Amino acid sequence: MSQPIVAFESVYGSTRQYASELAARCGVEAVSFDEAQARLSADPQAPLVVLSPVHGPMNAGAKFITDTDLGDRRVALCTVGMTLDDVAVKKDGSARALGNKADRVTRFYLSGRLNYSELSTAHRTTMWTVVNMLKAKPMKNANDKMMIETFDTDVDRVDLTRLDEVVAWANG
Repeated sequence: MSQPIVAFESVYGSTRQYASELAARCGVEAVSFDEAQARLSADPQAPLVVLSPVHGPMNAGAKFITDTDLGDRRVALCTVGMTLDDVAVKKDGSARALGNKADRVTRFYLSGRLNYSELSTAHRTTMWTVVNMLKAKPMKNANDKMMIETFDTDVDRVDLTRLDEVVAWANG
């Protein structure tokens, strides 16, 4: 059985942390999307695990998968974000982002880290706008309340034990 290919993109570091840990547990190296392309060609049977943060509607991992010829390999997408777990699973934004490939991609959601102290000015401004819109919203759900309460606070919800099921899938 081929070893899995662990490909990732990270903006602020939590996705890189997950990818590095997953790769270590699988006995491989975590690689960029560009490097993953070469590895996919070299081993058409290797399972592919893609890790990517989600920023609003953008999921670079889903785009990588939709833009890539996957052949018959098994594929998983691990989306890293700050949305509460039950909301992320229920909305399943990764399925929408994957389009017609969604049915053949196993999807995982991993809680990330959002350190306001490290945000770019543009990202911080976007978060300020989102939070102020949520404050004006009459019926706030638990995720809305969490975003309001944690605004301008460094929050780390990375939990490497969440990788256990991804490792089981990768070795599956």
